[in-house]
Amino acid sequence: MPIRPGKACRKTGCPNIATHTQHQGYCEQHKDSAGWYANEKAKGNRHQRGYGKDWQQLREIVLQRDKAICQAHKRQGQIVSGNHVDHIKPKSMGGTDSLTNLEVLCSRCHNEKTANERTRGTGVF
Repeated sequence: MPIRPGKACRKTGCPNIATHTQHQGYCEQHKDSAGWYANEKAKGNRHQRGYGKDWQQLREIVLQRDKAICQAHKRQGQIVSGNHVDHIKPKSMGGTDSLTNLEVLCSRCHNEKTANERTRGTGVF
């Protein structure tokens, strides 16, 4: 079987070639850019990101307040259990940890909302 040629490194402006087996499209020099772990490590631990002991206590309050029911489904007249406490307006867009800015979502709704925020740059669900 012939060997497939490499492709340009995914790092913007990098002139190097990455072979199909290397680091998810990154060259040897930029291999640390590949993968979720490298990105998360750069963000710091949960305490540095603002999700330490105080967040855990606030999370429990919101879970009890919303009775662990997905609020997005509840607005549609459905009852689905939820376990994610989500910022209605994301912290990255000026949202706060106030109780009025937090709600419980199920995994599916949380993932959809997060993907929507990343692609559209809005906190609206």
